[in-house]
Amino acid sequence: MSAPRPNDQAPAGNLAGWPPLTVEQFAQLPDDPFWRYELVRGRVVREPPVGVPHGSIAAKLAHFLLEFVEPRGLGSVRVESGYVLARDPDTVRGPDISFVRRERLESYGNGGWPHTPPDLAAEVLSPSDRSGKVQEKVQDYLGSGCCLVWLVDARRRTVTVHEPPGAARVVSEHEELDGGAVLRGFRLPVLRLFAQ
Repeated sequence: MSAPRPNDQAPAGNLAGWPPLTVEQFAQLPDDPFWRYELVRGRVVREPPVGVPHGSIAAKLAHFLLEFVEPRGLGSVRVESGYVLARDPDTVRGPDISFVRRERLESYGNGGWPHTPPDLAAEVLSPSDRSGKVQEKVQDYLGSGCCLVWLVDARRRTVTVHEPPGAARVVSEHEELDGGAVLRGFRLPVLRLFAQ
């Protein structure tokens, strides 16, 4: 079966009416300059491009992580890279920022989407994000074996930290975000993410 074209007439959000896709079919979709896509349990989900505050915060977080990770040779920091989190039905998620430990990089290969989750997935919340969909993403990451998920909320100026199996904890703009067991020693005053 050939992959459908993203610009076929379809409602915003989930491209309803299409049969479930596999990772391989999803990979054949043509690039679309107007939307970002993920595959969620075989269904193509699209989101509009991010706004300026979202992009600025994501760039800052990636920068702070790179400053910590690269000099220590800890692994790889990535921006909007896809990961296959489940098969049958297939799920491909692309967190805003992710980190993969050095010792796991070899198993990732050089092409396509790795079939293993990142160690850290960070999402910067957008005004269009709905709570249920955000929690679904968190569960997809944690359920696939991701060890740490950060949800950055510019409106509330907080970062919510999710680690299995415990409950989420909220880090305010007056506190420091730490890397937990994934990035030991990483500390970032949350306020720096939201500074103009």
